[in-house]
Amino acid sequence: MRRLRLILLAVATVFLLGMLKELGWADLARYFRRVGYYWPFLLAPYGLVNCLQAFAWGYLLPHKTNRPSFGRLFLLRLAGDALNQLTPTASVGGDAFRVQSLKALGIPWEEATASVVIQKGILVLSLVLYVILGLVLSVAMHALEASRLSLLVPAVLILGAGGLGFLLVQNRGFCVRAVRLLEKFGLCPAMLKAREQELALLDSCLAAFYREHRARCLFAFVLFCLAWLVHGIEVYVIFRLLGHPIDWGLALSLDALVTLGAALGFMIPASVGVQDGCAILLSFGFNLGATLGAAFSVIRRLREAFWLSLGLLVAARTRPPR
Repeated sequence: MRRLRLILLAVATVFLLGMLKELGWADLARYFRRVGYYWPFLLAPYGLVNCLQAFAWGYLLPHKTNRPSFGRLFLLRLAGDALNQLTPTASVGGDAFRVQSLKALGIPWEEATASVVIQKGILVLSLVLYVILGLVLSVAMHALEASRLSLLVPAVLILGAGGLGFLLVQNRGFCVRAVRLLEKFGLCPAMLKAREQELALLDSCLAAFYREHRARCLFAFVLFCLAWLVHGIEVYVIFRLLGHPIDWGLALSLDALVTLGAALGFMIPASVGVQDGCAILLSFGFNLGATLGAAFSVIRRLREAFWLSLGLLVAARTRPPR
């Protein structure tokens, strides 16, 4: 699987560089010069996004004993996101890091794992709602042709079904059932079988949380939805700095649909090529121009590089024990 992800990354990188070369480096540089010294403003929206998500994560840790500070959760989220996006672990390496970090801070393994798993499911469902909002805005503004919008509906359904299914199985003893199913076909690793009791404890913790803390789940869902709206503000700011202002509705729609493409390209580290290709194609479809879409995508990548670098630095300094 890791080899496959690395191969996909190499192919996507070549594709992306070829696409940018075709659009013209000189035209892209002209857009970049317009941003100039205002680039630090682009860092603020994602910082606020991570603040909201870190606060939601803390709310999914119901017991106050040994609960990390907001600042620690903020940094652990950054580190986890960096590991999820930059390592060939299919977006789960960062989650394992978060669990180990919480465990090192004195939080029981099952509670730490449950908080990470629950927030993952809620995050996906909030993304589905955000993408639906983007589609509705596209229709309301007549920003995309109906034929192009119809191509996005299956992608939304796939993402929504995956998120809803992931959330439902958490309340039905999925971990133990998965171990027994693998054991039935002779595919269960010995290490996984040895931890069956711990997995049963995790299943119990997940079921108890959904049963006893539904209000917390709903509040976390609201915070994640707010985080996505803030994420869309970044698009508004980028296009304004590029000298091509767009309205709020178009910014949210463009961001939601680009994020959908990035989510579906999770097999490639940082969704290289997939996210960028979606940004260019959607900008062209919104009559903004492919070159402007490429400039937007590259600038967003530079913002990502800053926060991901900070996340990697946090991960390197933390190094939780296994």
